Amino acid sequence: LAYPISALAETNTTPFDLPEAESELVAGYNTEYSGMKFAFFFLAEFSNTFVVSGIAVTLFFGGWHAPFPFLPDHGWWGVLWFMLKASFGVFLFMWIRATWPRVRVDQLMEFAWKFVVPLAIVYVMSVAYVVAMGWGWMK
Repeated sequence: LAYPISALAETNTTPFDLPEAESELVAGYNTEYSGMKFAFFFLAEFSNTFVVSGIAVTLFFGGWHAPFPFLPDHGWWGVLWFMLKASFGVFLFMWIRATWPRVRVDQLMEFAWKFVVPLAIVYVMSVAYVVAMGWGWMK
């Protein structure tokens, strides 16, 4: 749960797009760029979403391997599976961006300090405990 939340914050998408809040600002890239300059700027913004989705697929969703064991994953199939999984991740990012409301700065800081940081600390401590007890799969 910590990775998707931090990935949303890294890509500056809703609800974490406070520096570039379009409705509150009348300055910045929304008014200074138009046409292809604005398109290239937004392409750079959304390419970060593809990178974050690719990292999530590599770390958490099996990378280039098929989602089910009976499907092929050799040769070009691996590229297809990776691209489909990453495209689904980008779809989820777009879906979250389109449906979640923007939060205020104080709400964001309260959420980060009271939920995300303790969750990450509990996760790190539990992984350390599992490794110290020898229960992990990496020996």
